[in-house]
Amino acid sequence: MNKLLFFTAGVLIANSALAQGTSTRATAGDWEEINFEFNQSVIVDGFPGLLRLAELLKQHPDYKVSLVGNADQVGGARINNELSVKRATAVSRFLEHYGASASQIQLRGDGEKNPEVPRTDPNSRFMNRRVLIRVTAPDGTVIGDGSLTAAVNEFQTYARSQLSKIDSIVSQLQDLQNQIRALQTESGTARQQTASVKEDTTAVRQDAAAIRTDTQDLVRRPPPLTSNETTDIARTESHRAADDALVQEALRNRKYSLVGFSAGPTFGGGRTGVLSGDVFGRALIPFANGRTPDQPGTHALQVDGDWIHFRRRSERPDGLTDAIFDIGLVNRFGAFQVGTFAQFDYVTLHSYQGSALLGSTIVTLDYVFRGGSFGVFGAKGFRDYATIGSTALAGTGLTPAYFRYEDQIGLHSNGTLGRYLFIESSVAFKKRYNLSGSHLPASTLKLGFPMGEHISLFVEGAQNTTFQNVRTGQRVVFGIQFGNWTRPSQHGQNEGVVPVMVPRPHYELVGK
Repeated sequence: MNKLLFFTAGVLIANSALAQGTSTRATAGDWEEINFEFNQSVIVDGFPGLLRLAELLKQHPDYKVSLVGNADQVGGARINNELSVKRATAVSRFLEHYGASASQIQLRGDGEKNPEVPRTDPNSRFMNRRVLIRVTAPDGTVIGDGSLTAAVNEFQTYARSQLSKIDSIVSQLQDLQNQIRALQTESGTARQQTASVKEDTTAVRQDAAAIRTDTQDLVRRPPPLTSNETTDIARTESHRAADDALVQEALRNRKYSLVGFSAGPTFGGGRTGVLSGDVFGRALIPFANGRTPDQPGTHALQVDGDWIHFRRRSERPDGLTDAIFDIGLVNRFGAFQVGTFAQFDYVTLHSYQGSALLGSTIVTLDYVFRGGSFGVFGAKGFRDYATIGSTALAGTGLTPAYFRYEDQIGLHSNGTLGRYLFIESSVAFKKRYNLSGSHLPASTLKLGFPMGEHISLFVEGAQNTTFQNVRTGQRVVFGIQFGNWTRPSQHGQNEGVVPVMVPRPHYELVGK
């Protein structure tokens, strides 16, 4: 009797469940998009959704997730493609860290091909720097967010509907009992109805199996987090968010530095010494953020130092040493950049066995574009006389000799050459005081060969490097430099300050 009641109740429950179906409210777009800061692949938001997604993938190894990284429209296609893949990879590593398997995750980068908002203002660019997330069940169905609130509401609605159906089933069972008692009085009719009950029992078994399958689907949602787990996650993620904020601040005001050295022979009738060597260092320190958080600092302090030594020839004492120091402020205004520098040059002339200090003020104006920069400069001496010693002139005895700083104006530029090489050049027109001397301008040309992210070989040629002799002299050097100095190809990718090519000082020896 009890078994009969159970089977009959099962039939009714199964029919009710099958009539209701197992559809979900979630859609393919319910998962959160993960957005990123400019030129970065560090996750700074979307942690609750990612944690729910990681828990879902951990509990259901047959579920799959597709991650598509995207970039904004700033920067080259190759860099944006690489950056979009890095962003999708960052989300994949987060999911794997919290329990997902690498075999469940597919990722790719679309670069800047599919912007969500086809505009270039900062907010639209922020929305385009994202990772799209799509989750699929084993049968290929797209799964939405499945948030805790939605799961609880669906379960409560389902439970209330089942309770009302159970009340109806109890009433039907009572009617069935009355019918069975009547059947017992009529054996013939009872046998026929017993056969019918057996058929119904078979149907109940089949429907019970369907109910078991539906129940398994119902409980396959991720279980809700406990209070302690939620507290631990909140603390961890708040600390991580604070750390990420500091990282982003550091990236926006990233400092650049460079050190290197070079050496090579000298040429020409006005050359100084037989060989020259150069040890140099550069530092660019941005400060003050841009108009929006994704822009780096638009002001910077730049400091340069050079130590140039010309080795004297054996037959004549013509060597000298320059110790050059530059310090100044650089300001970026859109595509233009203005720099003001103070320059000091401590010169030691070996033939006089004496030293002197020269000083000047330099102003630069550069136009920054995607492949490099181009600009003009001017230099005016404020310590333009420096006594170096005495020289013997015919009929006059010993006469003082001094250095005279040559005011200058000129052009400088840098850019990429081919896919990997970079080039820097400058030309300076000087005011000469020795009218009988050569008036050819000073010029430099540098060709760099990057060997990695932080190392580069280079070859440089220069004419009238610092000391302007009566005739023109040239030098060629080969060198190596280390550091994170920005390359010309990266200059137009943001609105932050880029390094300035500060011209070298020029001077000549004059006897009173």
